[in-house]
Amino acid sequence: MTLLVRRVGGEDIARAFAQADMGYLIFATLICTAINFSLDAYSLSRAISWFNAPMPFTRLVPVKASAYLVGILNYNVASGGIALWIARRCRVPFLEAVSTMLFVNAVDALILVGLMAAGIPVLREPVATAVLTIAAVAVPGFVAQYAFWRYGEHLPVLGRVWGWPIFASFRRARLSVYFKLGAMRTAFLLVFIANYWFAVRAFHLEIPVLQIIAAVPVISFVGIVPITVMGLGTVQTATIYLFQEYASEASLMALSLTVTAVMTTLRALLGLPFFATVSGELLQRDAAPDPASDPASDPPRPSAP
Repeated sequence: MTLLVRRVGGEDIARAFAQADMGYLIFATLICTAINFSLDAYSLSRAISWFNAPMPFTRLVPVKASAYLVGILNYNVASGGIALWIARRCRVPFLEAVSTMLFVNAVDALILVGLMAAGIPVLREPVATAVLTIAAVAVPGFVAQYAFWRYGEHLPVLGRVWGWPIFASFRRARLSVYFKLGAMRTAFLLVFIANYWFAVRAFHLEIPVLQIIAAVPVISFVGIVPITVMGLGTVQTATIYLFQEYASEASLMALSLTVTAVMTTLRALLGLPFFATVSGELLQRDAAPDPASDPASDPPRPSAP
């Protein structure tokens, strides 16, 4: 990251930042963050209800907000914290709660690959070929894993993996669940792309809308690769590479860093009011389960619809 800033030029980045309409960017990001947080929390509440125990959206709001705060430092720790909260408050096995988090992440990855693939006609080489290769692996991979979780119980060797509790959500999921959750997560990613478009406008850059729609999923994909903290450096490099025909490196660097900083700050502010309460709930090992999410009060749960 430091080398990238030196190569681009710190003074040029500062000048590009000074020319941005920060009021416009912060307001647009605030609206998009509020919408995305609602979509994020609601989709996770539905997944928990399908796979673990009934979970009202409003009950999950403080937990998801707190996870945003922890996720600044480590996304996996934040996800693990949610799983632990589900296990303790809903009285379900911890690994089954982890399974739900993994399932949501898997659907996110599928949607991201789908959005990247949709942008192939707009993407430049060799990015377009790389995306096509990823999609060519992901599609048969999804079909194979779905068939395995539906029919692989008696396979030699792999049949043992089939029954592991950490894969419970994958076993229970039907195609309808993939479509329902996928629709909600697609909306989440589309709002993120819209947020990026607002940011481009705030920096007065002339980047075509189709190019933004095609490139932002690729940038997001690069960002989730666990190479650097919060994707710093890798995300900026991808942004400069994909948009270099439309703006200077300094402007693109300032754009990427500012979008990351504003989004991260607003997400952290969401979690601050709830963090102490949610942390206290996690420490209460013997706390009574939430009445609305106690699986003992319901009949045996069937496979997810």
